[in-house]
Amino acid sequence: MLNVCALPLVASWIAFCAPEQNLTAGYVEGDYLKLAPVELSEIADVQVEEGERVKKGQLIAVLESSDANMKLAEAKAQLQQTLASLNDLKLGKRPEEIDVLNATLRSAQAQAKHSQNVYDRYQGLLGRKVISQAQFDEAETALLVSQARITELQAELSVAKLPAREDQIAAAESLYEMARAKVDLAEWLLEKRKIYAPEDAKVTDVFLHSGEMAGPTAPVASLLPVNSIKLHFFVPEEQYGQLEVGTKFNARCSGCTTLQALQITHIAEGPEFTPPVIYSLETREQLVYEVQAKPITKHSPLRPGQIFDVDLDSLQ
Repeated sequence: MLNVCALPLVASWIAFCAPEQNLTAGYVEGDYLKLAPVELSEIADVQVEEGERVKKGQLIAVLESSDANMKLAEAKAQLQQTLASLNDLKLGKRPEEIDVLNATLRSAQAQAKHSQNVYDRYQGLLGRKVISQAQFDEAETALLVSQARITELQAELSVAKLPAREDQIAAAESLYEMARAKVDLAEWLLEKRKIYAPEDAKVTDVFLHSGEMAGPTAPVASLLPVNSIKLHFFVPEEQYGQLEVGTKFNARCSGCTTLQALQITHIAEGPEFTPPVIYSLETREQLVYEVQAKPITKHSPLRPGQIFDVDLDSLQ
């Protein structure tokens, strides 16, 4: 029987005469960034639209910040209070209090001088039997009391000029550091009331708008950064051992005018049944290994959701 595919001219006309390609199907997925505030807050303004391309650092949304400003003001006031307390402990008593102690000391010194004069005079009078021993003893006691008072006031004045105990100062310093940390946190939270694009990207979705509440689990928008797509495809066991991270290959997608050069970035450790996304009668019972890859060139025409064919013979 004549094999028509053996005739070159005929083979070029008939599609089934072409050699069977070693292909496997895959799909494109995007690594999306969902932008959300760190605290629950009302949205004041959204400054981007779906489909818009944004640059790194571009403002995406502004959230209500009145409460954050009040918390920052409160934290700064507490910081000033703890700083004043710390400085007070380091400096000792106030100058006015020390002035009072000095005045009291001068009064005690004057009293002691008077008591000394009385004591000296009574000594002579006692020798001439002009006063009694009891009177002399009273004058001596008054002198000793006035001298002790001077010693007491001098010690009190010295202590007043000293700072507080080391443990008190250490405790005050800890309170100051805590207050300063609260200011830093309040400033950071206030800054986070504005959401910026972390890198060049395309706005794929705007979930919330002005007047709505956004929070850690309620993002404002979703971005697809440039060159942040990855491709998933599945290979049979006989091909699995030939692959390694860094392997390059070609793929064709619908709507692409040329083959796309890709590079493997991840290979699954274990097999799985063929996923439903590429399920067919021919592959329903196959155990396959998932492989992930990324385009080698920048600005790839591949888009999330596209289906593509991998030429397994091109793996190198």
